[in-house]
Amino acid sequence: MFERCHSAREVAEVYRRRGFIVSCAFDRVFLVASLRLGAVVMPAPLGGRVRKALLDTGKFESVPVLTHARPDREWVFLVGPTWGAGMSTPTVASLEAHGVRVLDARQRIWLPMTDHPTGWHWISEPVTATSIPSRTTVACRARDLLSPARSSRARR
Repeated sequence: MFERCHSAREVAEVYRRRGFIVSCAFDRVFLVASLRLGAVVMPAPLGGRVRKALLDTGKFESVPVLTHARPDREWVFLVGPTWGAGMSTPTVASLEAHGVRVLDARQRIWLPMTDHPTGWHWISEPVTATSIPSRTTVACRARDLLSPARSSRARR
C-alpha cells in the first residue's frame, strides 16, 4: 500500500485516493472520527473473531483493522456511519465491560504509515472509505459474540 511513499504527505495521498479525509501532524497521518467515519476499539482476541464473522458474511469488500506491534494491543476497526437506533445503555455497559468502545466524534485516529508490521500497521487494510462495515454492524457483532445466547440465535 505504501511501497512508493517517502513522506507523511505521500502516505496521506494514498489514503485520500481511497476516499478517506485525512490530515498530517507531527509527520503522521490521521483522520478525525465523525458521524461519517469512526472507529470501534476492542481487545485483539475478540477483534479477530469479529473480523472473521464480518468477512464470513461476504457483505464487505474490506474490514479495515489496525493495531500496534506491541503485545496485548487493541484492534481498531475503521467503521462507517451508524444505522438504526442507538444501542441501549445495558448494551453499551456490557461492551465496555469487555473492553469494547466506540471512539467519540472529533477524536484522532492515527493511521499506519508503512506496510511493515512494526509500530502501527494494518491487520487488514481498507479498500475504500465507502466499502466498510458500519459502527452498528461491528458493535453488534461484538455484542453477539460476547453473548452465547445471542450468538447461537444469530447462527440459526
